[in-house]
Amino acid sequence: MDPPKQILLLVETSRVFGRGIIQGISRYAKERANWLFSFEDRGLLEELPPWLKNWQGDGVIVRSPTRNYATAISQMKCPVVELLGDGKQRSAEVRVDERMTAEMAVNHLVQQGFEHLAFYSFAGSWWSDARRDAFESITKSRGLSSCIFPGAFEGDDSAYPPWKQAYEESLVRWLDHLPKPVGIWAVADSQAIRVLEACRKLKLHVPADVGILGTSNEDIVCSMLSPSLSSVGLNAQEVGYKAASLLNAKMKRSGKPKASRKQIDEPVMITPSGVVIRKSTDRIAVIDPELDQAVKLIEQQALNGLTVEALANELMVSRSTLERRFRAFFKCSPAQEIDRIRIERSKALLRDTAWPISIVGQKTGFGSPENFVRFFRRIVGKTPRQYRNGFYED
Repeated sequence: MDPPKQILLLVETSRVFGRGIIQGISRYAKERANWLFSFEDRGLLEELPPWLKNWQGDGVIVRSPTRNYATAISQMKCPVVELLGDGKQRSAEVRVDERMTAEMAVNHLVQQGFEHLAFYSFAGSWWSDARRDAFESITKSRGLSSCIFPGAFEGDDSAYPPWKQAYEESLVRWLDHLPKPVGIWAVADSQAIRVLEACRKLKLHVPADVGILGTSNEDIVCSMLSPSLSSVGLNAQEVGYKAASLLNAKMKRSGKPKASRKQIDEPVMITPSGVVIRKSTDRIAVIDPELDQAVKLIEQQALNGLTVEALANELMVSRSTLERRFRAFFKCSPAQEIDRIRIERSKALLRDTAWPISIVGQKTGFGSPENFVRFFRRIVGKTPRQYRNGFYED
């Protein structure tokens, strides 16, 4: 048996995203590799450990928060997988798909009945800019009323810039002038907290006037806020798992040490895990609790053959009443929402698994593969196989 590989992890334990990455790396090592880790608790913005210059091993997985940090790591004589970088000289080789993150955020806020949408970030790091650009593209293509905070403060493009009290006034002024009701997607949970504080200062009601959606789902923090903070989960464990797989592939390229240290041309994209709904965006529950129950029933039972008639019976209202109230709030019918849930789940399974088309159809409530293919093509405009192939070709 080959001796274990010595792997260095320079990934923060101070944030839920970093801890999730470490869990994913650990899972990969247990399942597929014989690795020993060099590792210590650290914050994202800490300097490189002094012992690094004497470290000798086989591979490194790192989140470099500064250019100097990334430069020092790139000089190591072993394969490196970068998971952050500055987006210029060093880029993340495995990263969350920012466009899909933005789509999840926009879909959630629209579903909650917000007539206007907005994006907030107070600094211009590469991942923040990627989320902003995706938000702008998606809302524009759908003809949605949207606004982007104009003050991503110039000159601060560090990976995780700190909040400054001087930023508060411009946030409060911007928030005060936004049309209401507005759903705001903040680029990170820490920045969503600043929006929540600004709402308190302006005496705006959350979520009736302003919905606030964070990003990363720092569960302890999100749950302790009042109201609790909805957030987009970023699937950090899968980022870690794929990073470990990539490092393993680099280390296997024997006799090509220079190539093994190079970054890959195209990053491995990871699908975010989805929106975790808490009170800060749960506007339907505030405005129409019965309609909120309808949405939750659809989410729970759409894959089990739920019909509009069965939904109306469960809520003890007439079908026509349910249709009218649903259309007034969501601008679509209950049947269309049931179809949307089934399609989104189908797409996720086609992207994230290698299951045969027939199994994907079974998992989303179709009695036969033929019915699933017809339904999918009618809604999406292509067959499930075409969708799967096109996704990976892109």
